[in-house]
Amino acid sequence: MTSSPDTPAARAGEASARVDVSARPLLLVLAWLTARATMALVYASNDFAGRSLAWGDLALYEFWADQIRSSGAMPDGVTWMYPPLTALVLLLVGVLPGPFGGGFVLVVLAVDLAVLLLLLRACRHEGGHPAGAWAWVVLVPLLGLISWARLDLLPVGAAAAALLLAARQPVLAGALAALGTSVKGWPVVLGLLFLDRPRWVVSAVVTGSLVAASTTLLLSGTWDFLANLSGRGIQVESVMALPWTVQQALGSPVTGDFVNGTYEVLEPGAAGLARVSTGLMVVLVGTALWLSRHRAPALRWYAAVTALLATSPLLSTQFVLWLIGGAVVAAALPGADGAVARRTLPLVAVVVLLTHLTFPLQWGGLVGDGRLAATTLLARNLLLLGLAGWLLLAVRGRGAEASSPDGDADGAHQRGTGSPASSDLNR
Repeated sequence: MTSSPDTPAARAGEASARVDVSARPLLLVLAWLTARATMALVYASNDFAGRSLAWGDLALYEFWADQIRSSGAMPDGVTWMYPPLTALVLLLVGVLPGPFGGGFVLVVLAVDLAVLLLLLRACRHEGGHPAGAWAWVVLVPLLGLISWARLDLLPVGAAAAALLLAARQPVLAGALAALGTSVKGWPVVLGLLFLDRPRWVVSAVVTGSLVAASTTLLLSGTWDFLANLSGRGIQVESVMALPWTVQQALGSPVTGDFVNGTYEVLEPGAAGLARVSTGLMVVLVGTALWLSRHRAPALRWYAAVTALLATSPLLSTQFVLWLIGGAVVAAALPGADGAVARRTLPLVAVVVLLTHLTFPLQWGGLVGDGRLAATTLLARNLLLLGLAGWLLLAVRGRGAEASSPDGDADGAHQRGTGSPASSDLNR
């Protein structure tokens, strides 16, 4: 015997279901707060290894902000390699009350929370999977304090928002993608995913042009960073440094030094590999985008970013935030596309943890010919390379939504946007 929809028992069941649904976002937000507070307390310990390394760039950011404010120009020196909006971000942090470092972390934490709220919105209103939100709660602090002490979470948040809002708010999504690109250049790849969305593309182009024009008028030397990007070598942490990582793990020292702000391999053959690595990166990212052309943009983004990291000559610890951002947004997708990403989350967690061990915890050993540090890095890079290869195979063809008779329309919609539930109303 079943209860009528209007009986007290049925109404009580509906109320209970609503309570359960409303409790999940609260639980996720509480978990977010707990995870971030725990990491902050760990790093607050005076004897925590590597705290100064993870925190150190904030002093450089403050110096840059002071230089920009006093000179009206972009910072000089080869270490300035950032698009123009970065300067305005640093100036904004500089006018916030309190210490510069505290203000910077608060800005980054606001973006961190905004990504979680967007993932929750996708779950509650667009049929998204909660695995993406839970992964964001766990993976960001697992990378350590560097997640909040570097600029990278800002463009990661912008890229995630651009994907999650693409279906319903393409104008806002395109603008966010442009803003992310104006802080760090790599989110420009998002434009390749939405070429068939005129409103998205126009918004991105207009926003990017306004940022470029305004910063060019306000600050001199706006485009000097482009010259600083050339001539980069093989960073010791990158997958491209694999031959020398193996060499060090086996006990043979590797010659390296700080060049242009990063520790580069200076062994024979490294310069030649650096010259061809950019071409290899373009080829592999293009391959990922081509193989995944029938998939949802969020999954395509995840595959492309993973391919980029696996072939880039540069791979600083904070770059792994790009991997986290791609993984969580793709994992929020429903159906087969989301399932592909969700299967990778345990592997992503291991990659993140090993990255944290490499920097800052074992950094002294890595640049000092330590075998343990090299072995940790070797394991991380082999897993990252394996993840990139697996994704290239997994994203081929069409998802289950496209192949099933009942899911054909939904599959087509999914492939048109990065949001978990999409619509062609905003094309």
